[in-house]
Amino acid sequence: MKKLFTFLGAVGLVFFLISSVSAGGIDNKQNFSAEYLRTFSRNAATDAADVVAYNPAGVMKLEDGGYVNLAIFYALKDYSNTIQGVEYESDEPSIIPGLFGVYKTEKWAAFAAFTIPAGGGKVEYDRGSATTFSLASQIIAGSGGAFNAIYNQRLEANSYYYGYTLGGAYEVNEMVSVSLGVRYIDATKEAKGSVSLGSPLPALDGTIVDLEYEETADGWGGFAGVNITPTEEWNIGIRFETNTKLDFETKVKTQTLPAPLLTQGEKLRRDLPGLLGVGVGYTITPKILVEASYTYYLEKNATWEDRATTPRDESKGGDSYDLGIALTYTFNPQLKGSVGYMLTDTGINPDDMLPEAAELDAQTVCGGILYEVIPGLNLNFALQHTFYEEGRTSTGIIYKKDITGLGFGIQYKF
Repeated sequence: MKKLFTFLGAVGLVFFLISSVSAGGIDNKQNFSAEYLRTFSRNAATDAADVVAYNPAGVMKLEDGGYVNLAIFYALKDYSNTIQGVEYESDEPSIIPGLFGVYKTEKWAAFAAFTIPAGGGKVEYDRGSATTFSLASQIIAGSGGAFNAIYNQRLEANSYYYGYTLGGAYEVNEMVSVSLGVRYIDATKEAKGSVSLGSPLPALDGTIVDLEYEETADGWGGFAGVNITPTEEWNIGIRFETNTKLDFETKVKTQTLPAPLLTQGEKLRRDLPGLLGVGVGYTITPKILVEASYTYYLEKNATWEDRATTPRDESKGGDSYDLGIALTYTFNPQLKGSVGYMLTDTGINPDDMLPEAAELDAQTVCGGILYEVIPGLNLNFALQHTFYEEGRTSTGIIYKKDITGLGFGIQYKF
């Protein structure tokens, strides 16, 4: 117990020093692997190939050999906008994959990964959302009485950022290893919405307004990492990811609005922010491992041109962060169990949130097991639930979210 208090005290000091300048990822996502989904703390991990995404220098703590790690995250989502007492909902699930490969020797390692570092989901609001309601209301207000009611609304949208990572790591000595790499991002956003309007004029009654468009962008970013193992019990992981410049080009497919909202070929920049990740792991006993992670997203350094106002609440520091802690218990050489907790602070005002997938502050709990089927073949199973805080805009719109996720992973060492 004394060792646990020592660990928590050291972690608290690290977080105090960092969070004093911080204010959880508005765009960035970290749910790349099943190992992450059962712990929500991987910034100091050194036990699986997925660490190339969380603690890339930590791959030098793996046994020599090749590794392939595949993960699937199935997220059950329940999102809603409540407007004037009427709730508009989307419950479309998401499936998010992750793939990692490592080849490690005594002094160096090479690795690659495919992840979804942002986006990663689809929403379907069959009865409309705050966006379609606002659009319809504006059309009615500016129609001079030609329209007076909203009959039907619908909106579909999805966003995927495909990340392709290449990098390497080198062991300086038994205590220190370093890593360096690049990541290419190919991003796509799609949206399709329609509104049916009522009119006192028979010729206009039932008029349908449609909007469908796509935005695409790509860009390169870099990252560097350091892993420090001062003693057999302690491990510290640090990684820095650069900002990725993304200029999204608009392709308008359908736009039957009274006044165009989008311009064909227009480019608006919305970078994927860089981040700083710090993690600490402490082996209390041979069976008990405690790990803590802090991820600070550098959104103030990113250029975002696609919103009329900045979505960062300067009163909260302007940048978002995640803070996670996990406990892993080794039952026997083939079976481990984990539980974890994460706090996410987005630092964003509800007035500036994306209505269809509001970036709400959250708390997440998780758990899972790792089972070694045969030597070299590991299976991971994870379950997590995220509790989001309610968001309320200055106009009274209420945003709510609820996510329960299932994770499955398989890793083979050859």
